[in-house]
Amino acid sequence: MLDLIPQDELKATPHFNFAPMIDFLFLMLALFATLAVSRAALYDSEVQLVQLKPDAGAHNVRGSEVYQINLTITATGQFKWLTEFQEYPMENLQAIQAELIRQYHIGALPQDKEKTQILLHIDQNTPWGVIARTLFAIREIGFTARPVHEEGTGN
Repeated sequence: MLDLIPQDELKATPHFNFAPMIDFLFLMLALFATLAVSRAALYDSEVQLVQLKPDAGAHNVRGSEVYQINLTITATGQFKWLTEFQEYPMENLQAIQAELIRQYHIGALPQDKEKTQILLHIDQNTPWGVIARTLFAIREIGFTARPVHEEGTGN
């Protein structure tokens, strides 16, 4: 009997279809990229921060860059140490002082304490007593702290 379809084409050839796996990997990549972007957009969203003035960035002190540390004070008086990628909750003012001293002694901060600028990102509803105690605690160990603010940003 004459076959219309050759036997070679009827045999199942062993192969693996990669298209669904590639689609799945693309969807996972898109999901994680979206999560990364939304995490950056929602970064520290429970704190209503006021904005920096355009000229309030790092400035030169005796010809060298100022090292900036960003601390957040929430409306409830909680503290967070902000870095580019992470935020670290600080239990109290003594923990902030201890961390500043530790970083100074290991050489992470400049030896000249005037070259370290601590920016306080303060929630608009933070009680003044917490702000004052923070400023004095930072000044007590030899560093300078400056509140970050801009007029006319009311919510």
